[in-house]
Amino acid sequence: MKKRRKLLPLGIKKRTTTELPALVALGAVGQPWFCEQHLTDLMALAMVCQLAAEPGSEVHAAAEALFALLGREELDPSEIAPLVLAVNDWTQRQPNGRIQDAIERLLLVSQQPVVG
Repeated sequence: MKKRRKLLPLGIKKRTTTELPALVALGAVGQPWFCEQHLTDLMALAMVCQLAAEPGSEVHAAAEALFALLGREELDPSEIAPLVLAVNDWTQRQPNGRIQDAIERLLLVSQQPVVG
């Protein structure tokens, strides 16, 4: 019988040794080295999850709440940590195709011209 390879989340090569950018960013919240890239990693996780998750689902609501908290001037790690962990955990359990589709939809939206 052929051994089946388990699909890993997008961009992850080794499940046990890879740090996900959102988790690294979460650890940086409130630290002097927290930068725009950390915020971007957290926002990207929230936006991709909003697109990949079923509207009205628990994880969709968590992603929306996370994105709203990330828009604040001051980030409170105790508020965002449970949301990041929940959303990140859900994302890791999804097939690569589902996450890739959400990323592609997000990129399409970001490339649309602004009408105004």
